[in-house]
Amino acid sequence: MSLKYFVYVSSINNLSDARYCSAMMVNYLGFNLDENSKQNLSIENITEISSWINGVKLVGEFNKSSCNYINKALQKTDFSLIQIDISNVCTNLNFDYENIIVKIKDLSEHNNSILSELKSNFCKTRIIIVEKFNESNSMILADLAKKYKVLINPLKSINKTKEILRKYNLGLHLYGSDEIRPGFKDYDSLSSVLDKI
Repeated sequence: MSLKYFVYVSSINNLSDARYCSAMMVNYLGFNLDENSKQNLSIENITEISSWINGVKLVGEFNKSSCNYINKALQKTDFSLIQIDISNVCTNLNFDYENIIVKIKDLSEHNNSILSELKSNFCKTRIIIVEKFNESNSMILADLAKKYKVLINPLKSINKTKEILRKYNLGLHLYGSDEIRPGFKDYDSLSSVLDKI
């Protein structure tokens, strides 16, 4: 059974989450490769995990990594898409710019400048993540949704989340979590959302 909404699960770091998400037919699975993160994965770990799943597109999550670091990592593996932070303006990536997901931490930090920022620095991108927004910038969110595939994090209630997803035709951005120990996993955080959408 496919999900009703477009779903991207970030920060996958174990096979249990990867297989669960694949079985739930999420659209994208992301792996943390940010050179500034203590939780980043090795290319070898990602290759091992991804060899056990299918039917889902894989995303390399580089966020604020340097362009040089990203290009070197991309030589070692094959991702359908990559994710970088909106502040990370890389002009020499060896990657199709249409397949770059742009992450926006807080929409209120950009307000009316966000459309011009995206047009200037990410003119080919088609997917953006808005991790945080509020009622005062919901019209900006609506404007973004007319031009991009916009993914948001869950709101305080599942009903409110579904209401916003429907209203603006948005997708959902979730996070994986650590295993208790290899093969033992608490899926509550993911299943509490996926089972209800």
